[in-house]
Amino acid sequence: MTLDSDSEFGYDFSVEEEDLLIQLASNNPTTPRLSPPPPDVKLAVIDSVPGRTDHFVKQDVAAGHKSPPGFGMARTAEAYPNQATVKVPQLPPAPVAPPGNDVYYPDLKDALSMLEATARHPEQDKPGYDTVDDDPFNDGRSPLQRFRSYPRKPLTVSDLNAGAWCELQYWYTLTRLPGGRRTRTQAMRQGSKVHQKLEDEVHTTVKIDIMSKEDGFGLKLWNLVQGLRTLRETGLTRELEVWGMVDDNLVNGIIDSVSYENPNPEFEEELSSQESQGTFRQSSLTDYFSPSQSEKAIHPGPKIYLADVKTRGSLAPVSNAQLRPSKIQLLLYHRFLSAMAAGELNFLKVFRRYGLDPDDPFSDTFMAQIGGLHDEIFVDAPSSSMVEPYPTGSKQGSAPSESQKSTSSAEPDLLNYRTLRELLPFVKHELAATFPHGEHSLGHMLRVQYLHRSDGREIDVHDFPVSRQALDAYLSKYMTWWRGERKATGVDIEEAFKCQTCEFVSDCSWRQGLDEERVRKAQQKVRAMRRVDGK
Repeated sequence: MTLDSDSEFGYDFSVEEEDLLIQLASNNPTTPRLSPPPPDVKLAVIDSVPGRTDHFVKQDVAAGHKSPPGFGMARTAEAYPNQATVKVPQLPPAPVAPPGNDVYYPDLKDALSMLEATARHPEQDKPGYDTVDDDPFNDGRSPLQRFRSYPRKPLTVSDLNAGAWCELQYWYTLTRLPGGRRTRTQAMRQGSKVHQKLEDEVHTTVKIDIMSKEDGFGLKLWNLVQGLRTLRETGLTRELEVWGMVDDNLVNGIIDSVSYENPNPEFEEELSSQESQGTFRQSSLTDYFSPSQSEKAIHPGPKIYLADVKTRGSLAPVSNAQLRPSKIQLLLYHRFLSAMAAGELNFLKVFRRYGLDPDDPFSDTFMAQIGGLHDEIFVDAPSSSMVEPYPTGSKQGSAPSESQKSTSSAEPDLLNYRTLRELLPFVKHELAATFPHGEHSLGHMLRVQYLHRSDGREIDVHDFPVSRQALDAYLSKYMTWWRGERKATGVDIEEAFKCQTCEFVSDCSWRQGLDEERVRKAQQKVRAMRRVDGK
């Protein structure tokens, strides 16, 4: 009996098996006829957050669906909405039992073979698919349900760009490695040191005690505020955390570099001139966000550009296959930050997905430590007032005076932003100050910068424009795997070089299928050459 089974007898039949049994039973004249379930059967699923947070999300919640504290809030969805539909073949009438026998066991071999034939997925013809389908680590749930539904963490940008390298490798990582994380290598450790060094050049790390989940996310929001202010004051910030939605699923990521420096103004200007002259041959190419002269006039001022930093130990040129995951990563970052700049991100939904109560007060310890870094915490601070709750010129890093501390201790009401809900308007104010023209404040060139992991020196850069169509096309295909509508696939034979660094290469069914395919093609070529020589 599986965890998802609600049968008191312990049987866990699939939808197709149940339909088959229903038909078998209906064809037997001695068995009461059973009716199949109606097509609009609903299945209750766990949404995200304990029932105590229902009150702050402005959504209609049907009466009777509210769960007690500590349990997920239930909502209704169509049964198995993300499963590929399979038609059950019409079975022949069951034969009558032979004379003298009270019990007759029908032969289901033909019926089961018909069912298997109709349920065959088109990608099963690819090398290695059948072995993947028999993967003992597959429990029937979609990767979204199994690995990225509450109370587990939501999707990350790393989750979504992994498919641009190898879907099957990521499936093996999620199902076979502890915590679903890649084995940390020495090269990865060296790369982390390079990233930490870059971050330390911009930010100073201060230890903050976290007493609750609300404290933890409050710290994320304060770090976001600090990052936005650093960008406005110095022109550069690093490790800026963003959130966004993909197919109504929350996605989280951290941008390596956000700055006012255009990575390739000549390229951007070339794209702009081509668009204004109408030299793009297809309408889809206008999807590149190259700003025209009219847009510059409407939205003046410096633009904000995103970059991603990658470390490697090789000096060899970066191939398109190696670059592809980084492009998807930056396209996602740009989309999410654009939505946040435009005020389109619903932070209440973000809180709900993480299981946070926006009205739970931050702990006193957290408020005291954050107050030492941000004057705005205190109502009577010089940079804040009851009339002007969103200060723009506060001095960062200065600690409050002893009188302020004693006042805040004696009068808790003199503290600003004691909850996530109270902090939200302040965060939105900082976003508006950083992106005065909303999404149009972002530039449309992206850069992937490659640094040598030994010493951090730059060894290569790749610049490319933002394209909605490219990202939409990728997500429309890749999300079908996350939703469980298809099995994970491996790399094409042209990109088999990726298998050289994969820790699952020895057990990879897809790799074995590729090897067999290469042997088969080589044998065919040899036979063809022999026939030619024979003539």
